[in-house]
Amino acid sequence: MAEQTLSDRAREAVLQAIVKAAPTVGNSPAGIRDLAEAYALLERDLLPVAGVVQNKT
Repeated sequence: MAEQTLSDRAREAVLQAIVKAAPTVGNSPAGIRDLAEAYALLERDLLPVAGVVQNKT
């Protein structure tokens, strides 16, 4: 087996955490968005909170 770098192991750990958290999120829009954002950040496809409207109430 090839030696994994620290960043590869960290990426795998985050993916495992996302997969483990998915069933507990259920149909919560905020939870789904958070998991999707975490995955996108991991894949470097999304800037943090890009396009997310924050409530000002």
